[in-house]
Amino acid sequence: GLSVEGGFPTWKDHLRQQVRTAGINQAHIENLLANGQYETVIEEIENFRGRDVFTQEIRDVFSRTGRITDPTLRLTELFPDTVITTNYDRLIEQAYDTGEDDAFQTINGLNAMEKPAADRTTIIKLHGDIQNPARCILSKNQYDQAYGNNQLDMTLPIPKLLSYYYRNGSILFLGCSLNKDRTMQVFQAVKDQIGDADRHQHFSIEQAPEDEKKLVARNAQLARTGITAIWFQKARFDYVESMLRLAKNELRYRGVMP
Repeated sequence: GLSVEGGFPTWKDHLRQQVRTAGINQAHIENLLANGQYETVIEEIENFRGRDVFTQEIRDVFSRTGRITDPTLRLTELFPDTVITTNYDRLIEQAYDTGEDDAFQTINGLNAMEKPAADRTTIIKLHGDIQNPARCILSKNQYDQAYGNNQLDMTLPIPKLLSYYYRNGSILFLGCSLNKDRTMQVFQAVKDQIGDADRHQHFSIEQAPEDEKKLVARNAQLARTGITAIWFQKARFDYVESMLRLAKNELRYRGVMP
């Protein structure tokens, strides 16, 4: 979501474009997207166009240089230690690039258990980096290999890494749909395993549904995964930067950051 202002499409919109190019029935695809079945959409596109064409279009769209925005810059101020992203583009790397050698360390999710460097910001590209499409998690088969086939396998590198950060710190989710995806399955599994024991509080900044019943339902959905929503009014994405700036000021006031 944060990459949109940087000049990139959302993952949903990119898949829609590939669907139009492939000539697949759009009503059918919209129904799949509405139900969070992104992996099935990817599978159908690959069946129509082939994996090579699918991958090349992703490379063409997401490998270009993006425009660094204020919210992305705020991330560099708030999170000097670790950032985790499912994006393939390199907008976050651009923001953290100070021009110094080894300003940050990038870890591919497939090597998720690689040891983070203590003296640098660690950027974890959970599903891979567009600079190396062959090492990106794109298709349903690759998601199965990364998270488990038929059922979640918490011994695999990516689930183990997500479990570690869920258990050992507070996570702030930005620009994430947090619906029926594999990462949410991991967080739910960890929360169920922890039970009612004391745990870190996690947060999500997202736009509020206009309908009050939907707002209540969404709050409950996130709470079941241990996430507290911080809401902004619909389409007021400019509030995100203000929220991050206030968070920075609060941390500075508390003496948590310089």
